[in-house]
Amino acid sequence: MKYAAQSLHVDLITAGALMLTLIALALLWRQRRLRCAVERLQQALATEQGARAEAELRALEQRTHVCQLLAQQDNVLELERQRIARDIHDDLGQNLLALKMDLAVLSRGQPRLQAQLHQIEAHITASIRSLRVIIHDLRPEPLNHGLRSAVESQVTQFSRLSGIACRLDADQQVYNAAPGAKVDAALFRVLQESPSNIARHANATQVDIALRRHPGSLMLTVSDNGVGLPARSPRGGNGLSGIADRVARAGGQFHVASRPGQGTALSMSFPLSLEQHQTEDVLPEAK
Repeated sequence: MKYAAQSLHVDLITAGALMLTLIALALLWRQRRLRCAVERLQQALATEQGARAEAELRALEQRTHVCQLLAQQDNVLELERQRIARDIHDDLGQNLLALKMDLAVLSRGQPRLQAQLHQIEAHITASIRSLRVIIHDLRPEPLNHGLRSAVESQVTQFSRLSGIACRLDADQQVYNAAPGAKVDAALFRVLQESPSNIARHANATQVDIALRRHPGSLMLTVSDNGVGLPARSPRGGNGLSGIADRVARAGGQFHVASRPGQGTALSMSFPLSLEQHQTEDVLPEAK
């Protein structure tokens, strides 16, 4: 009996050990399956993240390429504006001046025709004045005298023509930065368009313009105390899309902050790059 009891005890221990071994093997097998599943998930996630990152990189490269093409297009358009302005000044403008002088001589020799000749001369004078405005719009002459002169001249002219008080606050570092002709032209065009939009849409009595130098960029802020943008108004309305496009083509960023009845603030940044050291004259002076 004693031997039988010992044999049973050994059998129970063996069976228990075998059961524990089977359980351990089952746990190891289950753990291995879980590890393999986790590895597959991690691999799939890494593949998806890689594909997404690659797609985002391609999209970024495409946007950068488009901005570069648009910037080149703006540069070509700016040069074409200069050529047209010079042609108008040198050809049509000079011809009108010559015609005006001929009329003055003719009026002295034809007293009976003085009234008609004076009227024709007045029309020619008005045409010359209109041509000067067109030439100025095509080729902003103040830029020939530097960014400071262009900015101050534009602010003064806007206030005088619109009757809206306009205050300029510019860091000296902005003018010392010498951003380059391309950035100068883009900034000046935006400075023309932004206050003009305010005069047309904002019903404002005060415009504040700030120019700041930041590391690697210039910041232009144009704000007003007008009616603001309607709550449901698209940010591309009221002429803002054209300004945003121009800023984007210069490689910059554009932001609008507005609340109904509390005015609007446009913030634009323009990057400073190696171009600021180039001496290329994008805006040659018209003769």
